Amino acid sequence: MGFSSLDMLRAIAEGENYPEKLAGFARRSMKKKKAELELAFRGYIQPHQRLMIKTILTHIDFLTAQIELLNQEVACRLSTHQEDIERLDSIPVSPLEWQNKS
Repeated sequence: MGFSSLDMLRAIAEGENYPEKLAGFARRSMKKKKAELELAFRGYIQPHQRLMIKTILTHIDFLTAQIELLNQEVACRLSTHQEDIERLDSIPVSPLEWQNKS
């Protein structure tokens, strides 16, 4: 889920219907596919579908926030062991050696 697709889904959830406007949210490599996106956005979105998209996006936002919270917690707990982590990271291990050990 990139920024372009999230912006498009949010716009659809909020009631946007125009394929050209929805395709306008395309960024980077998706810009090359604007004509295909416009074609894909032709159709009808019912209120139920908009509600389901909103619900899913809300859940994605919740999970993203939870991941960030957990990342901060891990970083906090590891901060006192930074020197040990750097030492461990400095040990060279080839992919073949790793496979043979597991």
